[in-house]
Amino acid sequence: MVMSWLWNSMTPKVSVICMFLKTTHDIWDTYGQTYSKVRDVAQVYEIKTRLSTTKQGTRSVTEYSNILQKLWQELDHYQCIEMKCTDDATVLKRFLEKERIYIFLAGLNVEFNDV
Repeated sequence: MVMSWLWNSMTPKVSVICMFLKTTHDIWDTYGQTYSKVRDVAQVYEIKTRLSTTKQGTRSVTEYSNILQKLWQELDHYQCIEMKCTDDATVLKRFLEKERIYIFLAGLNVEFNDV
């Protein structure tokens, strides 16, 4: 009896949403769409909110920079901007770099204003 319960609890169950899918690729895509947070507007909003409120404060410039870099990596992951043309990708990359420099500079402590 105990072995039967243990076996049943360890046996993988096929989800109803995947029961009639023909390939593992179809199953992978289905679960990716269901559980992935890529392109999740709530995640993007939360990261952008954290970015806008992150300031150097008592942190070193390196610590502050590392925090921003982590947030930008998360943002890039969740926004998942797909470019069709390499020229457009280059323009977007330059634009994002400039925007991120402005955000970085705006969050630095006052003593760095003259620099």
